[in-house]
Amino acid sequence: MTTRQADASVSDAELDCTAAYGASPRDKTVRSRFVTLRITALAACTLLVLSACAESTLLPDDPLASEHPLWMVPVNPTDNWAINLAVDRYGMGGANPHAAGGAAACCYPSPKDWSKPVTVHWEWDTVVRPGTKIIPPTEPHTMVLYFPPGGPAKDDRYLCLILRDRDTAELAFATSRTRCAAK
Repeated sequence: MTTRQADASVSDAELDCTAAYGASPRDKTVRSRFVTLRITALAACTLLVLSACAESTLLPDDPLASEHPLWMVPVNPTDNWAINLAVDRYGMGGANPHAAGGAAACCYPSPKDWSKPVTVHWEWDTVVRPGTKIIPPTEPHTMVLYFPPGGPAKDDRYLCLILRDRDTAELAFATSRTRCAAK
């Protein structure tokens, strides 16, 4: 076996040979340790970021697991159909024009702090006559609303989402779904 001095030049043929057969076992070991270290560091950073984002104030996946789950009632006194109503990520379907709280959807979980805002989503739908070739799109709306001060009373079992007009909504609590219309 011949040895080469450290400052000796390397020919193109020798470079091609090294590229074809790969690096030395020592180089491969160093490279694999570096890759392992990089993956471990990435996983540790990911876990740190995810744990920092997790809060105990997040609403549960199962709303019935909360202390005071509320039925959700849409109230729509307008002349338009409202569809895809939701408070945060908990949907409640739709509401007919002039709907006075006749239907309820289960359930909105009780948060620890009722003073924090929630995001309410809905879409105004358009009534289309049969045979219409062009169907107009719905009008999506999103608002940030606050619950009434103090949260629900002990007897309240319903969270009312009241659509006042095309761009205004309000939240209220009630003891029955039909009482939502009186709010």
